[in-house]
Amino acid sequence: MVVLTLYDAANSRETKGFTMNMRYLLRKRPYLPLLLLFTFAISACSGAAGSEPAVSDEMGEMESMDESDHDGNDAMNHDEMVEMGDDHEHDDTDDDHEHEEMRVNRVPNEGAAIQISAPSSGDTFSASEQVIVEIETENFDLMAEGYHWHVYVDGESWGMVMGGNQDRPLTGLEPGEHMIEVYLSIPSHEELAEGDSIMINVTE
Repeated sequence: MVVLTLYDAANSRETKGFTMNMRYLLRKRPYLPLLLLFTFAISACSGAAGSEPAVSDEMGEMESMDESDHDGNDAMNHDEMVEMGDDHEHDDTDDDHEHEEMRVNRVPNEGAAIQISAPSSGDTFSASEQVIVEIETENFDLMAEGYHWHVYVDGESWGMVMGGNQDRPLTGLEPGEHMIEVYLSIPSHEELAEGDSIMINVTE
């Protein structure tokens, strides 16, 4: 009990001494509280400023990742759009070739032959009808890889027929007389010189 009393007394003296010293400092330096407050504010700002670069770095990394993903998506979309465009151009090219003169090399038949089995020469069709050209072949395997045949109307190509198919529908023929020709073709796209042809009539 005596020890505690002495301890409390000592603390009381120290507290009073500290209080008196503070009062003395405040009288001599009235600006001291403002100086302490200013120092504390600078320390707080410095701490916040020190933490900002980390946040900025994280934000920069996130923005960089977003831009990278965006660029990747753009590249992918661009690639997908280019591939789709290539396919479309290929289809258009095929259609154009169907109605343009084709200059191909002709090689000997060497026993192969093609004949139009339908329609018959002189047949008449209306402009709204499909003209289905059917063929028969000899010594020529249409099922073999790359082997096919070509169809011409009035000297213009109306495409090739592959996969062993032996017929080709023609649509959109203008009214008038038309010559239909067929030729066998090998994988190099060279045609066999001897083909077959018929004449048909198309009415309005």
